[in-house]
Amino acid sequence: MDPNTQAGSIGARLTAVLVGAAATFALFAATFVIPPLGFFSGILAPFPVMYFHLRHGRVIAAIILLAAVTALTALFGVNAAAVYLLQCGIMALLLPELLLRGYGAARSIAWTTAVNIAVLAVAAVIFTQVSGQDLQRSLSGEISTSIARALALYEQSGVKGDDLSMVKQSMDMAAALLIRIYPSLVTILLGIMAGCNLALIRRPAFLMGYRFQLGDFKELRLPEPLIWVLIVAGFALLAPDPIVTTPALNVLAVTTTLYFLQGLAVVLTLFARQTFAGIMRVFLWVMLLLQPYLAAIIAAIGIFDIWGDFRTPKKKENL
Repeated sequence: MDPNTQAGSIGARLTAVLVGAAATFALFAATFVIPPLGFFSGILAPFPVMYFHLRHGRVIAAIILLAAVTALTALFGVNAAAVYLLQCGIMALLLPELLLRGYGAARSIAWTTAVNIAVLAVAAVIFTQVSGQDLQRSLSGEISTSIARALALYEQSGVKGDDLSMVKQSMDMAAALLIRIYPSLVTILLGIMAGCNLALIRRPAFLMGYRFQLGDFKELRLPEPLIWVLIVAGFALLAPDPIVTTPALNVLAVTTTLYFLQGLAVVLTLFARQTFAGIMRVFLWVMLLLQPYLAAIIAAIGIFDIWGDFRTPKKKENL
């Protein structure tokens, strides 16, 4: 098959539209129907559109998106459809286009995330101007409502008195932090979405005849000057003014996540040289789920890899 030729009968394209729209709609709709599982399925919602984008071209992909948006509007309202379009639609159209133009994995993810964030920022400004609502206040209200519901569940389960007060205090602190760093959390989530969908489309694209040069995750190396961004953001947290510390906190969250990925690449490289590499990888994923503090250690490994170059085998000197 020639990947540059978007072939297929009218029936095949109609089937692609129906299957693609149903699949992306189901994956995203699960976020409203079954929230815990739906969070993960929502991350993969762009994949069906991306698949048929490569299979039948951008026009079919756009029609699939339009059909999914129409269905979401009819069943869940305009807001849900707008979130889908801003969160998944841009990614589903842009990421395959970057791959087709020869962009590597890192550049494709970076550009897709950057464009997505820019469009979200513009949409947020337009929404604020048109509706007259304060986005920050609306977000604070949503978080407060979620905390109240969670506290009600704790109380119903028998948590009372000092224990309930401690839970409330912890949730209030977490809520205050979330309100400050939600831009970085959105950025990180979009980056994760782009990375997951890119990893998922890799094999189908190969079977369709595409030969994207995506590289190996274990070879991931961040630009060395990025360490100065991390250092400056860290020192900026010492400033007394929230106007300085809030942006610094967001920059710190994003750069630390990037260094976590580099640290993960280092760890996986070292594991690959061991006899029981598969078992060690499974153990790593389980430990990351059970012990989140391990992520901080891996991020530190990613930072010090700049100077230690842990992935380069050390030559043994003959004595």
